[in-house]
Amino acid sequence: MKKRQREKIKKTDMPEFLFKEFTPGEDKIYEEAVNAYREAIAAGKPLRLAYESYAIADKELEAIIHADFLKIMIADLHFGKGQPLDQIAKTLTVSLELLLDTKKRMLQEAGVTAANEFGREYGSIIPGTND
Repeated sequence: MKKRQREKIKKTDMPEFLFKEFTPGEDKIYEEAVNAYREAIAAGKPLRLAYESYAIADKELEAIIHADFLKIMIADLHFGKGQPLDQIAKTLTVSLELLLDTKKRMLQEAGVTAANEFGREYGSIIPGTND
C-alpha cells in the first residue's frame, strides 16, 4: 500500500516541468538576449520594450527566454534585493498578477527540482520514517 501511495503522490501532487536542453546555438542566443534585456531594463525601458530590443526568430525559444528572464528579474530584484513585487511591476510596466504567477511557478519548479534530486539521491521523494 505504501508503494501505491507513493506513486499516487508522484503523479498527482507533483506538477511536471519540462526543462529544455539548449543547443550551443540556442545557448548563445539565450545569453545574448538576456544581456540585451538586462541592458534595456537598466536603461529604464519597460519589459515589453526590453524584449523588443533583441529579436529571436524561433518563437518557442523566444517564449522560453522571455519567461526565464522574468524569473531572473524576480530572483534578482525581489529575492536578491528585497524589492516588493508591486514596485517591480511598476518598474517593468507589467501586472502584479503576472509577477505573482511567475513567482509561484518559480517556487513550484524549485520544489519539484529539489524533490527530484532528493529522489535520485535517496531513492524516493518521500523520506522514510523511523517507525
